[in-house]
Amino acid sequence: MVGAVRRLQHRVGRRGIALLVFAGIDIALAIRLATAANDATDFYAWLWVLTPLAALWAGVAVICLVGALRGTDRVAFAAAIGVKVLWCTLYLCGWVIGQVPDGWVSAAVWGGFAVIVWLIAGWPEPVNGKGRPAWTPPLD
Repeated sequence: MVGAVRRLQHRVGRRGIALLVFAGIDIALAIRLATAANDATDFYAWLWVLTPLAALWAGVAVICLVGALRGTDRVAFAAAIGVKVLWCTLYLCGWVIGQVPDGWVSAAVWGGFAVIVWLIAGWPEPVNGKGRPAWTPPLD
């Protein structure tokens, strides 16, 4: 198992690992949205009419996963940023129209998370003299 994790780290690098983490978060949110039909919380009740958002989050997760594994991550990072900005905007709009009482707090968190993803997207992948990711151990 440890060998498989090392090979994955070596293959995708830090940016790829970040995309895999974002994919995991996106899948969790997709599952939550898909199962929110009977939820009484204000935000999910308000969003229930926007059910396709579960598919959007799942789609972004797939894009992030593919971007991490293929090493072509520009579209994946753009999708990861975009969905978080959308979520921030929905919380902010819900708060402004009075449907989500503390929506501004969630908007600040998701907006901040979008900025973090944007910063990671701009970082180059560190490599050693052999062109391999500098932070992973050599393959056996």
